[in-house]
Amino acid sequence: MIKTKMFFPIFIVYCLLFAVVVNAQTAKSKTSEEEDFDDFVIKDIGLTMIKCPTGTFIMGSSDEDSLENINRINATEFHIRTWGFYYHEQPHWVTITKPFYIGQYEVTQGQYEAIMGNNPSRDKGARKPVESVSWGDAKLFCQKLNEKYATILPEGYKFDLPTEAQWEFACRAGTETHLNNGQNITNLLVSNGFCSRLDKVGWFVANSSDTIHIVGQKKPNSWDIYDMHGNVTEWCRDWYSEYPVSSLEDPCVDAVGRIPWRVQRGGGFYSNAWGCSSSARGFGSLTEASPFVGFRVVLEKEN
Repeated sequence: MIKTKMFFPIFIVYCLLFAVVVNAQTAKSKTSEEEDFDDFVIKDIGLTMIKCPTGTFIMGSSDEDSLENINRINATEFHIRTWGFYYHEQPHWVTITKPFYIGQYEVTQGQYEAIMGNNPSRDKGARKPVESVSWGDAKLFCQKLNEKYATILPEGYKFDLPTEAQWEFACRAGTETHLNNGQNITNLLVSNGFCSRLDKVGWFVANSSDTIHIVGQKKPNSWDIYDMHGNVTEWCRDWYSEYPVSSLEDPCVDAVGRIPWRVQRGGGFYSNAWGCSSSARGFGSLTEASPFVGFRVVLEKEN
């Protein structure tokens, strides 16, 4: 009886010691590149950031079907979005070397007003994406996020607009198709401008009733990110530039090229099916504040 009574306290102590050792080994096994968090949430404004891994993917598209639907006019003379033209450019390998976090949804009007103190959108709705914001407005929103939540951000991380490469990487979520649900657009599938495959994941000209919609109403991609196709076109960090042929790591065009405008991605509620594909590109001037254009943010580690 004495031996039995002594067994249980000793067993409990052993278990506790084992747990401490395992936890210590786990902590030691983490590399500097690993993080102690998965998705990141700012609860008071409902901002959920989805973790995106490192990886290599094919950025861009030379798809002949889509090119047949694009009138490749001189981009120095016409605004791509205004005229409904979208560039699917030279495919090339891109490697994302650092994990980052991207907004699960486009920034909403409620979130924008909570941070900026105003709501410039024409089509009002707290859960609708903010629109009628310039590139500078979107960058200022990121700056104010960094200032307001500096004490709770993961060490070394900051908010910013996504680079064009980050945006397409997050949109595709491992797919190589026109749409991030693993399906392609073809002329046979587009009837009177309606594409049933796109209808499942995005708002575009054939299903939007010519207006923006509350975020998160369509199906997300496999990384649980919503509205990457359509709803509002989204500002990216890069200046617009034609794609290179060579492979790149973490690209971001930070110098003015032939066209002094910033990249826009994703198409919108006014776009045709081709304009909402994963590789479709548009651009806008720094001062443009269009009711068709909004943005989402990324949280990334500073260099």
